[in-house]
Amino acid sequence: MNRKILGEIIEGLEEREIVSAHIGYFSTAVVSDGPGGRRCGLATTLRSGPCAGPVGGAGSLAGRPARELARLALEGGGPGTSLGMAAINSALSPEDCETVNAEALLAERGRGRNVAVIGHFPFTGRLRELAKELWVFELEPKDHRDLPPERMAELLPRADALALTALTLLNGTFGEIIRLCRPDAFKLVLGPSAPLSPVLFRHGMDAVGGTRVEDIPALTRALAEGANFRGLPGKKMVVLRKK
Repeated sequence: MNRKILGEIIEGLEEREIVSAHIGYFSTAVVSDGPGGRRCGLATTLRSGPCAGPVGGAGSLAGRPARELARLALEGGGPGTSLGMAAINSALSPEDCETVNAEALLAERGRGRNVAVIGHFPFTGRLRELAKELWVFELEPKDHRDLPPERMAELLPRADALALTALTLLNGTFGEIIRLCRPDAFKLVLGPSAPLSPVLFRHGMDAVGGTRVEDIPALTRALAEGANFRGLPGKKMVVLRKK
């Protein structure tokens, strides 16, 4: 399912050309040029997986079609996959998004209800205070309340709202997670890698929480100097909702 979704998104990308690619320790950025001028797409930098070796063509990516680089997102791991996802996010047709943090939307839909979160996001502590039940699933637990993925089959069918990291699109788990959820549950995909594309609505999602870059030089400079995602300047958090 993951490859199908990413394939559909890639086929709908604008015809754009890569200007530059930046792989930071925490985040990856790709700048492309085309209709509407330059745009920058982001993704989380993956440092493990079957494609964790050097990026093919490193040093000669500028000038290539963005869609060509975007296909690296189908590889399933490593920095090349991050480049592919960032290329996708730089070449998506602009959608009408709300300037709001996905945390606020999840709080709105999860207040007093059962909420499941795939990935330990910084807001999980605040969300725990307002949800009826909060289940956080994390491969590398950040605290004693994080749950292993093995418990998803037991708990996801009970969730009224679900937030999942966009990394599930890259590691092959997105489809399996969605199949465990109730059709009527509110489903949100979010994170630096999240593609602001309505294609996700055809595959069960109700909203996408992603990022728009407004100051490309400031962001790429900080990224190259080791800033984590939260510390990157020149970006804003936005949400694309299913109409």
